[in-house]
Amino acid sequence: MNKTKRILIAVDGSPDSFNAVSYVGQVCIPEDLEVSLMHVMATVPKTLRDLDKEAFFREQMKHKYAQWKRKREKAAEAFMVGASDILVKAKVDEDRMRVILQEEKMGIARDIIAESERGYDAIVLGRSGFSKPQGFFLGSVSRKVVEGVENIPVCLVGGEIKSRKILLAVDVSENSRRAVAYAADFSASTEALTLYHVVRSFGIGIVDENSILDEEMKERFVEEVRNDVPRMFSRYTESLKRSGVARTSISTKHTFPSYSRAADILREAERGGYGTIVLGRRGLSGAPEFLLGGVTSKVLSRAKGFAVWIVP
Repeated sequence: MNKTKRILIAVDGSPDSFNAVSYVGQVCIPEDLEVSLMHVMATVPKTLRDLDKEAFFREQMKHKYAQWKRKREKAAEAFMVGASDILVKAKVDEDRMRVILQEEKMGIARDIIAESERGYDAIVLGRSGFSKPQGFFLGSVSRKVVEGVENIPVCLVGGEIKSRKILLAVDVSENSRRAVAYAADFSASTEALTLYHVVRSFGIGIVDENSILDEEMKERFVEEVRNDVPRMFSRYTESLKRSGVARTSISTKHTFPSYSRAADILREAERGGYGTIVLGRRGLSGAPEFLLGGVTSKVLSRAKGFAVWIVP
């Protein structure tokens, strides 16, 4: 990183939120960091809110509410100290660290989003909190933050990330160009960065392309793709080199044909031992009515065990 990066890390005391803090300390250059650790405290237990018993709780707990609130605050203060200690051990300057401990105002996700709009360069949070769902799905707060933060990169960390290898999923979209530029910020601490492109197979859409493409035309398209991919990789490689990424740490790979681009990205990340996946928020369609591109959304939903960066 060449300039100070203001990072907002949402912390809730869960293992994944501590993993998010550790990840920032691991992959970012500490001298370039200014970090805010944020925790939003619920005003009533979540279970009672789910049961629409918030008013009942406040009425019945009048004499004990202050006691419950203080106990909650002490617990939050304790795990925020733990989160701060992780960054201090990673050599982040304590004078450039800030702890934000606040009561819920608009909702936990909305409060995090509101803070993220105050001049931050990125927001990092755990893939799921204490109430994490089963399987690969995201926690509700994580999902809402990802969908609500559109103008700065968001990173979701699932599990303890040990590898510093980065898989940068690219296409020829403007969003991918921005993702490449952003990924260059991690170059100083990464073991390797791979540009990875997946080309969808002909004939798997709703309208079968085989019905409109004869064999000769398909061969011409395939040949064009084979020529386009190296050109795209060359442009992105030069961009990374200009940003200071060592050429020896950059590699390229593509899959063609692909019957599931999201599945191929995740398969490559797992097989290659990558810790971080970087994607653009939207792909070539750039459809504004969709909050996330289809491939990005699928990768994000299934990428348990990785840190996934979504770059707008």
